[in-house]
Amino acid sequence: MTADPIAADRATNSRGDQRLTDLKYRWPARYRASWAALLLVILGAAVVAPHALSGDSITLVTALAGVLALASFGQVLIVTTGAIDLSISAIVSVAAGIVVHYADSGTNVWLLALLALVVCAVLSLINGVLIVILRLNALIVTLATVGAITGLIQLWTGVALSASARTPQPLVDIAQAQVGSINAVFILAVITGAVLAYVLNKTRAGKSIALAGSNPRAAEMLGIRVKLVHLSAFTLAGVLYGIAGVMLAGYISSPDVLSGASYQLLAITVAGVAGVLFTGGPASVASVIGSCVFLVLLDQVLSIKGMDAGQRVVIQGLVLAVAVAAITVSQYGAARFNKLRPRRPTP
Repeated sequence: MTADPIAADRATNSRGDQRLTDLKYRWPARYRASWAALLLVILGAAVVAPHALSGDSITLVTALAGVLALASFGQVLIVTTGAIDLSISAIVSVAAGIVVHYADSGTNVWLLALLALVVCAVLSLINGVLIVILRLNALIVTLATVGAITGLIQLWTGVALSASARTPQPLVDIAQAQVGSINAVFILAVITGAVLAYVLNKTRAGKSIALAGSNPRAAEMLGIRVKLVHLSAFTLAGVLYGIAGVMLAGYISSPDVLSGASYQLLAITVAGVAGVLFTGGPASVASVIGSCVFLVLLDQVLSIKGMDAGQRVVIQGLVLAVAVAAITVSQYGAARFNKLRPRRPTP
């Protein structure tokens, strides 16, 4: 009996559609690490440090996680292009310095915040030009930027940033506001993350960033202007650093020149725990947020248990190593499983 070609085509299309649907809703193993880690630290906190899950503690955790998420979004954008940014700490401090230094002059706080975002975008773009156009090493460029910017801030403002060293009150009111026990900065970070995820996953320009980072040659063959895309990613990262710095200044209300220092390691740790590929390629914004909450809550638990700052930094480094190792092993296991899994014969 001769097979019906129309029926065969429909069956083939149906299987193809099913494969596409499976790929669309598949949850890559590298994105699960942050959520598994967050669940474990919540369960551990409930046992060894229940106070870490109290209302006041959650407010502090969400505030700091919100600032970290805003800064980490920028780091992840740059890592997506295949580079890395060690200057994040200095650029965050610049944003805080601008809103505090000029507060005493009576300048409108929102103009100061806008100025901070513009300056941070320009600083990050300069990094991008040196790395993308001049092809200098990203680690060397951004590490040099840290020293240069930090030194310039101290010459410009001094360690205390201003005579009063106080953030304008309207900004403090916003950054310290809360809904229930959830700080407003975290809500801002979630909204920003949702917008960023939409841009990266649903727009041509956003998809170009991941493609240009994972396979620049293929991106160029598709007509994507890779250098322009990379420079745009650096510029947007600078804006995100600026938002993080402004919100940090508002929340702690009296920042200094080193207020952003901790974000240099933390943002890289977030990227590692969130499953971001340091060789470039797509990333999950949701996993970045989960990683931020995990790291800040872990730090809160360790602080409650009496560990000093040095010990907590060591543990953060260990967490990064374990997370990257776990993601690598899980990806290898998933690949082996897919390779060995018996496939149904095609009718």
